[in-house]
Amino acid sequence: MQPASVPLCLTPGTTNRSVLRVMQPQFVYRAVAAIEATAPVTLNVPGHGIDTGSWHCWLTGVQRMPELNREPLRQLPHRVTVVDADTLAINRISATGTTAAGGELVYQPPVDLTGCEVELKAFDKPGGSELLSMVLGSGLEITGPGTIELEIGPAADFPSAAKWYWIEVRFPDGSEYRYWQGEVKQGSA
Repeated sequence: MQPASVPLCLTPGTTNRSVLRVMQPQFVYRAVAAIEATAPVTLNVPGHGIDTGSWHCWLTGVQRMPELNREPLRQLPHRVTVVDADTLAINRISATGTTAAGGELVYQPPVDLTGCEVELKAFDKPGGSELLSMVLGSGLEITGPGTIELEIGPAADFPSAAKWYWIEVRFPDGSEYRYWQGEVKQGSA
């Protein structure tokens, strides 16, 4: 598995917060039973199976509302909010006055992070000297299924010489995956 190449952009004197999503490689497909003409748009997707507060999903084949359609892995997904076990909402889109219908919800389920360890390391260059290590409780938190939050506060001692980082997850079975890596960009305040 190739880690996602994502720059870590920091501005001295400010707090950097990032939400990182860890998704399984397989896709789940669920039929959309109804699309409510509401703001925000509400989707009735019986047994959608998303068990976290919000998640990233695509919609395909929706009729009479093309802005809902997104091609999986080719276009950015929608961020959906779970209303209940059969209902999802997309806050950024209004369906007021539309007669949208049909379609399919497509998503990659979250990875179960129960019992995992997460570590961020910063280096002076790729493969270079380690300058910083952050673990759970020191700016990294698992906040839900497949969800890791990273917070680097204004008073954090993040080395100015840091130019490269990676984030790894260690699972209870001993397996270890590097999910993100990239350049550290530290701007001016």
